[in-house]
This record gives sequence, C-alpha cells and structure tokens, in this order.
Amino acid sequence: MCVIIDLFIRFLYYSLFAWIILSWIDIPSTHPLGNIKSTLDTIFSRVLNPIRRYIPVVRLGGAGLDLSPIILILGINYLRPFLYGFFC
Repeated sequence: MCVIIDLFIRFLYYSLFAWIILSWIDIPSTHPLGNIKSTLDTIFSRVLNPIRRYIPVVRLGGAGLDLSPIILILGINYLRPFLYGFFC
C-alpha cells in the first residue's frame, strides 16, 4: 500500500510541474501537447480553485504570480507523513 501512495504522490508532483511549465507556453489545442495541457488544466483547476479563493494572485508590475501551486506542494508535503502513518 505504501508503494501505491508513493507512486500517486510522485505522479501528482510530476504532473503538477508539467502543468506549471506548460502554462508558460502557448500551445495550440490541435497539438498533442495541447491535449495534455487541457487535461492537466481541467484536473488542476479543480484542485487549485479552492486555494485561489483564499490566496490571491500577487501582482508584480504588469504580471501576476499565482502562488496556489506552491501552496499545494507544501500541503502535499505536510500531509505525506500522515498518509504514510495511516496506511503503512
């Protein structure tokens, strides 16, 4: 069971980092990466929208910095020992 939890957390990390990098790049939806990007947008928008309600975008001049993925990573790192302690 511990291996499954570890694989899920690793998959979540890697897909979150892929989503962050793909959000910086303008990819057309007809491109194969565009399909992956839209799927990751759908998944992570559901996860990050509750965090975004409480933590607004930080404005840096004309650009904005979304801190919600960082908060999600910190939350996962905080919950990981409890998940291991409960299931392992």
